[in-house]
Amino acid sequence: AYTVQLGRLETTKPVGYPHDWVRITLGGTFEQARNGTLFSKAGYDDPEGYYISFHFPADRITLRNPNNDPYSSVIVQIINSDDSVNRLGDPSLDPFSQMLGPGVDSHHSYLTTLTKTSVNIKSVQVVSGEAEEVRFPGVGSLLIAITDVDLQQEGKGAGSQDLQLSKGEIKWVTPGAMVMFKNTRKEPARFAVLEFR
Repeated sequence: AYTVQLGRLETTKPVGYPHDWVRITLGGTFEQARNGTLFSKAGYDDPEGYYISFHFPADRITLRNPNNDPYSSVIVQIINSDDSVNRLGDPSLDPFSQMLGPGVDSHHSYLTTLTKTSVNIKSVQVVSGEAEEVRFPGVGSLLIAITDVDLQQEGKGAGSQDLQLSKGEIKWVTPGAMVMFKNTRKEPARFAVLEFR
């Protein structure tokens, strides 16, 4: 996992992605060029980071920030043997299931999920004073803070612990955990969970 940060009119060098990958926008918008083509806007504008996008391998992608506001995102490559491209009818190949957005109302707590062959992607928001249960099956998970989060976490057999992460910080979560996250801040806490399968 790594962070991309671009100031006004800054551009990344072309980067190849030999594996499936996930982009989590932390702020700002971007234009991208694939395999040396012209820059174009993504099909969505998401300066607040409400959408998490799943992508298949790509030879070269270049990002550019065309705006005054800075752009930042977290990119996670899923380095896992995945032969979904060779399996007819695999849900990972559904071209209309590449984005994970917020729940019905972004002013309430929610947990939405996008399932792919090698990863389950969860988008979680917990409003002030509320709690949300998150399960961590699979072989392990990354918890990525989309906003600054101050959470009180309670797991089975374990006491209460505080979890504080700054926007863009990443934490590894061991498999098999079931955690209740309670938001102790006034602002909603948003984070993504990438559960590797």
